Amino acid sequence: MIKITSIRASDGGAAARIDLKQDGEKHCFFILREDAIRLSLEAGEYEDSLFSELERLDGVCKAVKSGRRILGYGANSSSALRAKLIRKGISRESAESAIDILASESGLDEERDAMRLCELQLQKNLGARRIISYLRGRGYGENALSVVTEHLRSVDFTPICRRSLEKKFGGVPEDALEKKKCIDYLIRQGFSYTEVRRAFENS
Repeated sequence: MIKITSIRASDGGAAARIDLKQDGEKHCFFILREDAIRLSLEAGEYEDSLFSELERLDGVCKAVKSGRRILGYGANSSSALRAKLIRKGISRESAESAIDILASESGLDEERDAMRLCELQLQKNLGARRIISYLRGRGYGENALSVVTEHLRSVDFTPICRRSLEKKFGGVPEDALEKKKCIDYLIRQGFSYTEVRRAFENS
């Protein structure tokens, strides 16, 4: 048997601290407020099986708290957040549970975050292919990439390509070799040959 000796609010009410004794040893677990309400715990004796459940929920609580801190620093895909949590020593199971919780409370919104990063990449004068590649490299899933791709279809990349051209080369080079270097550079920046041609014509 285990004996819960006290339950009190923690983390501004977002979590509950549970102090208990098992076989004479003292233990302290932190679980999310929602889990504390669901379990309806009170001070008193419980079966030993509750210990394992509290241990699991303690891991989830730590993962959610850590996940909120990470998301507070900026956008993250689910896979990127999972990797960061695991690097912090959080189990994969706890990380997965935390991601589900964070997604449900809108702390983790891949489509919104991917769009925000897309706009930042557009400000850097990058083309559509480079933007999608960047987001895929950061672990964003197909749903988020589809939303960004649809948005990019409405973007006029010719002036963006022209700005990239002027920033790097000052204008369309006259020398054939420099012109080829310019085209290769713009293609690497994610622009299509059509966008490059139009940028040259409007330069």
